[in-house]
Amino acid sequence: MDDDIAKRALEDEIHFCAAHPQRDTELRCNRCQRYMCVDCAVRTPVGYTCRQCVRGHEDRFFEGTAVDYGLVAATCAVGGALTPLVMLLIGGFLILGFIVAPAIGGTAGQIALQLTGRRRGRYSGYVAAGAVVGGGLASALLLLGGLGLFSLLFLALAASGAYARFKVSI
Repeated sequence: MDDDIAKRALEDEIHFCAAHPQRDTELRCNRCQRYMCVDCAVRTPVGYTCRQCVRGHEDRFFEGTAVDYGLVAATCAVGGALTPLVMLLIGGFLILGFIVAPAIGGTAGQIALQLTGRRRGRYSGYVAAGAVVGGGLASALLLLGGLGLFSLLFLALAASGAYARFKVSI
């Protein structure tokens, strides 16, 4: 009888989210058993997991170093610098630019990925995209003397191609 009362008292206990102590909840992480609110829960194929456990799981995929970030930035900046020059060579064939620009960015990203031994950092895709845009802007302003609307569009397409090479689907 005392066991039933103790069990019922434990069941009636109010639990609070580990990240938001003002929110009561009964939802627990399926990995660490931490209480979490609906905003903190991440739905996975095997149940709900807290954001900390998901982040820890993702960290196994990101093993890039500061040197890797530098290699990615340098390689993608060169690819970005080539983008306005190639677009200038293409000339009035704008439709061809929509194909070539993402290919330039993707190629620069692939070369950077090979140089780093296929190691990715959590922010490698952002570094690659930013370097493509930075290299392209520098090239367009210094060598071409200006930047047009289509140059910006092609740089954005090249940056998205570089970013895509580092995207990890988990």
